[in-house]
Amino acid sequence: MNAGGVSAEEGGDPACWLGRVCPECGLFADEPAPTTCVRCGAELPAAEPEEE
Repeated sequence: MNAGGVSAEEGGDPACWLGRVCPECGLFADEPAPTTCVRCGAELPAAEPEEE
């Protein structure tokens, strides 16, 4: 357990959410696999395939 009393084995949100964050303005996209930012129009990076 960590200082907050939560087991270290418990996970949080997946790291794959990074593909939803605009690198220009930081907006988090609501829809999965966005291609452009609705706020600033910047192209978003393609999602990385998950490794097994």
